[in-house]
Amino acid sequence: MTGKALTIILALAVMTGMLPTAATADRAAQPEPVADRQRLTVEDAVSIALRNNLDLESEQLALEKRRRTRDTAWNRFIPSVSAGTTLARPNERPTSFGLAPGGVPTQVEGPAWNIQGELSATLNLNLGSIYGIRAARLNYEAGLIDIVDARNRIERDVRKAFYGMLVLDRQVELRREALQIAAERLAQTRINYENGLVDEFTLLSEEVSYENQRPELEALLDRQQAVRREFNRQLGLPLIAAVELVGTIDPEYVDLDVDGLIARKLPGATVVRQIQEGIRQLENAVYLARSGGDPQTRGFYPNLTFRYSYNPTFAGDPFRDAWFADTDRDWSDRGVFSITLTQPLDSFLPSSQTRTRIANLETDLADSRIAMESAFQNLELQVRNLTERLEQLQSNISSRERNQRLAERAFELAQEAYAAGARELLELRSAEQELQTAQLQVLQGKLEYIEALLDLQYLLNTTIEDLEGAN
Repeated sequence: MTGKALTIILALAVMTGMLPTAATADRAAQPEPVADRQRLTVEDAVSIALRNNLDLESEQLALEKRRRTRDTAWNRFIPSVSAGTTLARPNERPTSFGLAPGGVPTQVEGPAWNIQGELSATLNLNLGSIYGIRAARLNYEAGLIDIVDARNRIERDVRKAFYGMLVLDRQVELRREALQIAAERLAQTRINYENGLVDEFTLLSEEVSYENQRPELEALLDRQQAVRREFNRQLGLPLIAAVELVGTIDPEYVDLDVDGLIARKLPGATVVRQIQEGIRQLENAVYLARSGGDPQTRGFYPNLTFRYSYNPTFAGDPFRDAWFADTDRDWSDRGVFSITLTQPLDSFLPSSQTRTRIANLETDLADSRIAMESAFQNLELQVRNLTERLEQLQSNISSRERNQRLAERAFELAQEAYAAGARELLELRSAEQELQTAQLQVLQGKLEYIEALLDLQYLLNTTIEDLEGAN
């Protein structure tokens, strides 16, 4: 076998992986096995996150408390009922006058101990009871808005993380491909050097280029692992769980009428709804303070109190006399039924606690209305900025895709020219670098578009279909 034939066989063996090279022996240059990985689409990831997220579970428990309070708010109309028994021994035994045998008046000592029971029921009624029930309902409705916001925020963050990981995975693939190309080029240069076709400087240059790319890939793999652990945490999965993402970075482009979007969707934004619900709660709190339902005030309106008590009292000695020998004579009832109308008067004083409380609540109400106007302005600004950014990104993506096609063609021509000896190695490397840069710029532009669109959806509490329908 001639030396030239042997050289060709060795080159083919290296190119096809029959012989180990620095690239094939390097762990970083090989993709990880995916046989045991859990395959997830973006919708699967969102579903798992909504099911496992601890913050959302906490929000749901808080909402359950508000729901229970709302459903049982009528219990303020249940009377306060209590029962008790009192066993007492007076310091001085009670005495009474009676007639001894023979009709002689004499002093009779009462029992040393006495016992009595009590069963009482009290019901207080005022206008505050109505506003208290309304407060429980408003508090529950505010909780519904909070939990919807929490779900939307989790969904947005998971989708962002999912597409960000797709871009990172593609970046790792491109880096691996570049490292493999560098390894193959190094093997070819080594053969050419042995055959005297290139000088030692060219060989060393290729080796340096290859070795420089290895730590870059290692750092990218470390970053990929850290991002995957954070993604698993967001989904509530074990941090070391192996997950394979199924999806592509292909954004759904939308054409938006910003003025129509602001007019139709801004009132339904979560921030606006939260402030509106806060205003309703403050308005109800003012009525609650005026009516006397607020525990910090007495209010301006009268209170109606119904009270019934039953007080059975034993006339004899509970330790010596039979309790039920003669119930008509030995037992008496000192209970009463009463209806009391109470009108607070101190609340009408200029500096009373009630007036101060109401004034503070009205100040908070005015501040909330100002916050509402500010929220509308801020939301409009963010919506306009996001829609403008979406338009710019869509235009940039088209330009970057054209540039990527040009870079791909330039790299193909550089490879052909280098193989024919018409181009220098530096020109081939430059074309390869330009191609990688163009590919990453396209991916990054698409990711930024997806993220901006998700931010707009979250901001307006809507979906892509609703965004397009608002035009």
